[in-house]
Amino acid sequence: NHLNYEIIIVDDGSTDNSLKKIQEIQNKPIKIIEHQKNKGYGAAIKTGLEYCKKNNSDIMIFLDGDGQHNSRDIEKFAAAIINEKVDFAIGNRYTYNYSMPISKKICSKILCVLYYFLFRKKVSDPTNGFRAISSKIIQQLVLESDYSISQEMLFKLIKDYKYKQIPIKVFNRVSGDSFIKLKDYLLKMLLLFLKYYIFPKIRGISEKIFSEETRKQIGLFALET
Repeated sequence: NHLNYEIIIVDDGSTDNSLKKIQEIQNKPIKIIEHQKNKGYGAAIKTGLEYCKKNNSDIMIFLDGDGQHNSRDIEKFAAAIINEKVDFAIGNRYTYNYSMPISKKICSKILCVLYYFLFRKKVSDPTNGFRAISSKIIQQLVLESDYSISQEMLFKLIKDYKYKQIPIKVFNRVSGDSFIKLKDYLLKMLLLFLKYYIFPKIRGISEKIFSEETRKQIGLFALET
């Protein structure tokens, strides 16, 4: 089926000539949203999500800006949302013997184990940025993190929403460097685990025991991720 689509590019304070090159493309409608200064990956995702919320988008598909994702795979993600009625789709690079730096591979495997242990859900490639969400999620999802926003999304979605993993092949990185540093990433994942898994359980218990005023006085549940 023919899809009406809009290409949205979040320019996160770029300092090269990439924005100029994008603006020179005349054959496709492109919406450019500019951050005057670099705010990071998480801020770019949140900006795109807010735009789709305001415009009542039916599907939102995320691609990273480093040139690794193949735009021809977009149809697979759209088909999963439209035809298979899933609410969330995430790419899986490992279907095709994908190799990555050892630090990223360790992070990925640890996260795979964590999600299965917590939710009994299999996510083969949890750090993959090629994703799609349905209109239901677009309107309901609230993202707070910056550095670990891709994992916050998984914490909030895979437990309660129907999802599918999409086999994809990726190109070699065109530009930019991975922001994943093993030590920092694992620390952030620990904080994420506390914030979105342990603390909600503690909060649920406290609601049964303490009054609302007492819970406000305790105030233990703010963590930067």
